[in-house]
Amino acid sequence: MDKPMTENPVHPAEAGPSGPADAAGKAPGLAAVESRQRMRDGTELLLRTWEPDPCMFPETVGCVLLVHGLAEHCGRYQHVAEVLCGLGLRVRAYDQRGHGASGGARMVAEHPDAYLNDLVEIHDAAVRVWKELPILLGHSMGGLVAARFATARLRPVRALVLSSPALALRLSPTMLTIHRVLLTLAPRLRVPNPIDARMLSHDAHVVARYRADPLVQTTITAGVLESFIRGMAQAQTDAPRLEAPMLMLVGGADKIVDPGGSRTFFDHVPADLREEVWFGEGYHEIFNEAEPLRSKVFAALTDWLRRHLAQPV
Repeated sequence: MDKPMTENPVHPAEAGPSGPADAAGKAPGLAAVESRQRMRDGTELLLRTWEPDPCMFPETVGCVLLVHGLAEHCGRYQHVAEVLCGLGLRVRAYDQRGHGASGGARMVAEHPDAYLNDLVEIHDAAVRVWKELPILLGHSMGGLVAARFATARLRPVRALVLSSPALALRLSPTMLTIHRVLLTLAPRLRVPNPIDARMLSHDAHVVARYRADPLVQTTITAGVLESFIRGMAQAQTDAPRLEAPMLMLVGGADKIVDPGGSRTFFDHVPADLREEVWFGEGYHEIFNEAEPLRSKVFAALTDWLRRHLAQPV
């Protein structure tokens, strides 16, 4: 572990939905090592790291940095980590500031690039320890952060995987007016989060677990929304600057973010680097969708990763 982190005893991360049994030779029951990393401003973030079975993979084939979405936490990605470890990849995820078990005021972004700057520090610490370029995998808000990181060329990455990235939102003129007033008068005021949990997945068990999860945040602030608005515009502008191979996994029936933003971003990324799989009936959390769609999503992910892991870095 890198020195800024304090390693805690190993214990299983909070389990997410069961993943497909045949996807990538999934490694069930892997335990995550929890640690904490102190950001430059003193905020400590919770990290979870999963390692593939050393009997199957004496040497890992690469590493993934996983960035979760708005209001949730990285404990919901245990099943995703198991699939990735089944490919021989080590995985590190973290609770973004103000989320989950990380420090920071709940759902507050002190400036629009706060989440992006945290990813830079997480990336640098991982590269110092592992001595290799990571694959970035981001979902929703995490997809926006990962897309900005890669297109701004803040650091080189091996590849970019975006799951239902927040690259456009459906905001009415009334909502934008309220946002501007709050941003001016009370940017840290927490108001109810408008996410409708029923629109996350067709799987009722996923929806129920999300609603019952005490680490899921139920509020949002104008400062966080402003980080979305500015970040989405910048990511779309910078899309042609992407230098790493990219896979986009998009739910066409997404009502949480506007999937049209993914189309626009994809169209402006260099054609030789991009690949997209569009799941027309998929809701927002495609890694948590009802079967058989969930298995199709993981099959698309693992097929793409196998092809790119076979290529020299």
